[in-house]
Amino acid sequence: MFGDLMGNLEEQQNQMKANLMQVVISESVQGITVSGNATKTIDSINIDETLFAEGDKEMLEELLLLCVNRFIEKAIQVEAEESQKLMETMLPPGFGDLFK
Repeated sequence: MFGDLMGNLEEQQNQMKANLMQVVISESVQGITVSGNATKTIDSINIDETLFAEGDKEMLEELLLLCVNRFIEKAIQVEAEESQKLMETMLPPGFGDLFK
C-alpha cells in the first residue's frame, strides 16, 4: 500500500518538475532581463548596451543581482503553487485546504 503511494509520489514529483521546466519566467530591471524556467534554471541574461556605456560597474552589478533575485522569487512562487496543487490531488477529499 505505502509502496504504491511512494512510487506514485515520486512519479508525481517528476511530472511536477517536468511541468516547472515548461513554465517560462522572465524578470526585467532597468535594462537587464533574466529569463529561464520555474526550476530556477536561468537560460539567458540580456543587458542593454547603454548600461555598459555608463561605465558604472557597481550599478550594473546591483541591477543584475536585483533582477536575478526577483527571478528566483518568481520561480519559488510558481513552484509553491504547483506543490500546493500536487498536495491537493494526493489528499483524500475534504483535506485539500489542510496546507493553505
